[in-house]
Amino acid sequence: MKAITTAIIMIGTPAIADAETYGHMMGYGYGHGLTMLFGPVLWLIVLGLVVAGVVWFARQYQGADSGNSGGRGRHGALDELDMRLARGEIEPDEYATRKKLLGG
Repeated sequence: MKAITTAIIMIGTPAIADAETYGHMMGYGYGHGLTMLFGPVLWLIVLGLVVAGVVWFARQYQGADSGNSGGRGRHGALDELDMRLARGEIEPDEYATRKKLLGG
């Protein structure tokens, strides 16, 4: 019991000895309660914006490389079908059949 009492006195002594300036970071350090609360939230928002910017840039860069910015959906399939007809890989009757199946 004596050891616990001694430890408590040793921990509390600096606060008692220098009561006026103890805890000097409270008014000048990282700020008051709201700043300390919203500081991490602000960093999470900044991190989220950076990640969103990187993802957006990567998608834009990938879209520029693929040749069409709209992706490879139904229009991409019709474009590919048009190119195969133009290269002579398929016959016009096969082209018409496949175009009808794609809904174009």
